[in-house]
Amino acid sequence: MITYFIYARKSTESEDRQALSIESQINELKSLAEKDNLVIEKIFTESKSAKKSGRPVLNQMIKELKRSKVSGILCWKLDRLTRNLLDGATISDLLENGVIEEIRTPMQTYRNNSIDRLMSGIDMLFARKYVDDLSENVKRGMKVKIKQGWMPGRAPLGYLNSPNIEGLNVIIPDPDRFKLIRKMWDMMLTGNYSVPKVLDIANNQWGFKTRRTRKAGGTPLSLSLLYKIFKDPFYCGQFIYQGELHQGSHKPMITIQEHEYVNDIFKSKNKSKYEKHLSTYAGIFNCGLCGKMVTADNKIKYISSTKRYKKYTYYRCTYSKRNRCSRIVITEQDLENQITDNLKSILLPDEYLKWLFKHYKSVQIREAEKIIAEKNSLKVEIKAIDNKIQNLMDILISQDNKENQILSKNEYLNQKNKLFKRKELLKGSLENYDKSNHIYLEMSQKIFDLCKYASFWFKNGDVNQKRTILKNIFSSHILKSGQVKLEFKKPFKLLRKLNDDSLLENHVVQTIDFGLDKQKKQDNSTVTSAWLRGQGSNLRYPR
Repeated sequence: MITYFIYARKSTESEDRQALSIESQINELKSLAEKDNLVIEKIFTESKSAKKSGRPVLNQMIKELKRSKVSGILCWKLDRLTRNLLDGATISDLLENGVIEEIRTPMQTYRNNSIDRLMSGIDMLFARKYVDDLSENVKRGMKVKIKQGWMPGRAPLGYLNSPNIEGLNVIIPDPDRFKLIRKMWDMMLTGNYSVPKVLDIANNQWGFKTRRTRKAGGTPLSLSLLYKIFKDPFYCGQFIYQGELHQGSHKPMITIQEHEYVNDIFKSKNKSKYEKHLSTYAGIFNCGLCGKMVTADNKIKYISSTKRYKKYTYYRCTYSKRNRCSRIVITEQDLENQITDNLKSILLPDEYLKWLFKHYKSVQIREAEKIIAEKNSLKVEIKAIDNKIQNLMDILISQDNKENQILSKNEYLNQKNKLFKRKELLKGSLENYDKSNHIYLEMSQKIFDLCKYASFWFKNGDVNQKRTILKNIFSSHILKSGQVKLEFKKPFKLLRKLNDDSLLENHVVQTIDFGLDKQKKQDNSTVTSAWLRGQGSNLRYPR
């Protein structure tokens, strides 16, 4: 009596999606065994692709076949046993050497004779050819999809995969999470939040949950995933596939400049760190004598007149024995008074502001020719980068580079990605020039508002708002012998000069233009926008 092993396999990969489920295969094979009076010794099931050899369940079945008296294998189709040449040769060897007498399927039986061996070999080759063709089709489809700007695979958090009207799987914003993740970027752009603090706010205040999938999701955001979000170029409209950077067709969440700005914060050695009980100005000022960071000391004093205890905060440098520093301390109230005096020095009268905006259009006309020349220069540089990328590709595929003697694949990808990033930054700058009139006028209004209300916002703001104002208006913060030395950033320095000097036309031109290099305007706009979307958006104008 011939006994049989049943082998049923179902792959989760695309080439086997049309095959019957494992349960359905077993039911069909049991019906076949009952019809032909066959005895089933054991059933082997496996959920794994047959493209490559080394399936553990198949290997276990082959071992048992060699040491048992089982004489046949039942399977739904021969491609359930193998889709690769190595496993095919092993199965054929079992049949030729008499280890098994036959392989039976509902459609055909393969025995140890020349015709059946030929037919099994042909069927195995067709199974292999099916996998190869499918792999080529998938690669071809991927190339088309990437060329159209769509990243293969699952969309990052904040986005969803969705088929469009043509049936192509595209990526769209997640209506439940897109705006929340954008707020996380805004918080980082203020420079006043660490990643763990953003995570704490998102999970504990907003109740943020990740996208639910069949196997996972629906959980709070993790720190590692949040770091991954802030480093992923997908959020600024690009994506990396197989090590190569591509321009995406999806809606960007942030600009390239904003992405660069946040990642520069990560790279900076002096990036701000959030502490749970952080004093208002700790970690912002440096000592003007020894250069050390200024820290805060909290002291409790008993006031006999009121019979109550009162908390005082003093600021001093983090003195060490190596440094000869006077260690003069200053109270928080005295420090704030000096900061407020500095902020009041950039307050412009209303008539100055009206006059400035009245002459804004004349400034734009004088700038128009310069802008056109700079746009043309950017276009020339973009074209030069395209030529460099093409030259790299020509070298990579040239006959002289057959063995990567001139340029390896990794070298090509590294150089190409650097050029691509530079090109996209230049294209972003070019687009900013096209809408410069609106951006710069709006930016001017924002900076003038900041000048007008900064002292009020500083006086009435909370800890984060005060720190944000200091970082956005002043470029350096020095405390020397009890005196605050603050250096205004360039736009505010020029506006302060208007208060000190007579209102001359050249000052107006400088003020409207903010004295900024054109390539730095977007960076300044990024910081100003982050200020307004972050802490600045919580501030209220005085009545």
